[in-house]
Amino acid sequence: MKRLVLCFDGSWNRLDAPHPTNVLLTAESVMPMADKSVGQITFYDEGVGSEDGDAFVGGVFGAGLVKNLSDGYRFLIFNYSPGDEIFVFGFSRGAYTARSFIGLLSTCGILHRQHARRANEAVDLYKRRRISELFQEEVLRFRSECSPHICVSDREDAWRTNHVAQYRKGSSPLLKVKYLGVWDTVGALGIPRYFVLANAINRIHQFHDVSLSPIVEQARHAVAIDEQKVDFEPTLWENLRELNLDRHANPESADAPYQQMWFPGRHGSVGGGGERRGLSDLALEWIWDGARQAGLDLDASPQSHLARLRSSHRENLINRDKQAGFNPVGFVLDRLPTAARQPGPQRLHEVSPMARRRWKERPINLPEAQAYRPATLRPLESELDAQPDDIVGVPEQGDEGFLIYIVKPNDTLERISDQIYGTPAKAEAIFQANLNKLSGPGDLHSGQSLRLPAI
Repeated sequence: MKRLVLCFDGSWNRLDAPHPTNVLLTAESVMPMADKSVGQITFYDEGVGSEDGDAFVGGVFGAGLVKNLSDGYRFLIFNYSPGDEIFVFGFSRGAYTARSFIGLLSTCGILHRQHARRANEAVDLYKRRRISELFQEEVLRFRSECSPHICVSDREDAWRTNHVAQYRKGSSPLLKVKYLGVWDTVGALGIPRYFVLANAINRIHQFHDVSLSPIVEQARHAVAIDEQKVDFEPTLWENLRELNLDRHANPESADAPYQQMWFPGRHGSVGGGGERRGLSDLALEWIWDGARQAGLDLDASPQSHLARLRSSHRENLINRDKQAGFNPVGFVLDRLPTAARQPGPQRLHEVSPMARRRWKERPINLPEAQAYRPATLRPLESELDAQPDDIVGVPEQGDEGFLIYIVKPNDTLERISDQIYGTPAKAEAIFQANLNKLSGPGDLHSGQSLRLPAI
């Protein structure tokens, strides 16, 4: 068994960017070899519009997304064997690519490598996707021929039992994606929808299936509260409650397998890519906590990205200063219509602890010097106001004086304190040092990273 990690970056984001996005930081943090000698192989894909000469058409209109999708699919075809664990990450249109990539897998399966030459045929079949018995029959026959080593569902297993000669029920294991982690999914493809004839022109992009599929075992989506560009409308998951209940999980629990949480900041302040990382580090840690809980081994050494994270709910809502000089892409984006994101979160558990703390923070401690009251959170105003004032917790955590600890199964703050300090009495100090992510002393789960005050 090995782990295959696919990372799809956002528009204009490149490997050599001076300020890496959360996707690139993730790709750079995957250990090549995990505990128990499990190999971890990483695929990183630069965002649409990142190639020379492609910045405007690719970045603004989404051209190139299908190519990025296809590149990831070929990587999987040549590297996947049944039993391997698949992890997928993405930001912005890269998040849309990541989610459409899952849609491609649930439609066409993973081709056996001896059928790799038919990868384009699989993508074309996906682009013709429709809800009909005739199409379902077509994809079942295609998968039985080109992807015989796995099944996408129990229904497919039953179909092969009845229609494929010498196939025995259960002989091909079910395809599963271990974890999907995405930051602020944006699906604006084609031309802006408020242009004349936009709907007719953009219809060619409507084949993408970005719903959350049950082939995914765990998933997290970090959504930006404060983005205002109407063409950066988030593509939300609508079926989380049903998926969690199907897994006999409480949809409001901090360790629910499927989660979608709203974070303070604009689009880039959630997905990264700017010089200010306080807010994007918050969203990065949350996605990483879920990935480690699902089994991914990330570098936690003193020199790692994890050890250098400096999460802060008080950071500026915009993660970068405006670039000097004329930039045609920036010129267009700055002139897009704006509006508060609606609808926003509908229940308090969908609002990240970081956003709740910013809501309660004193205006003098925020860069904007005014109370944090985004219109997107207005429906939950009374519940946010009712939180205790001490939720804000300790001030900024400095660069020095903290150790990184990865939570293990059955850990409690008292056990961690006893293990590290020789006494359970330091549990409260650990809790206070991690108020940026812990809602309560019992809000622990395996794989979580905690900062421990140095002895």
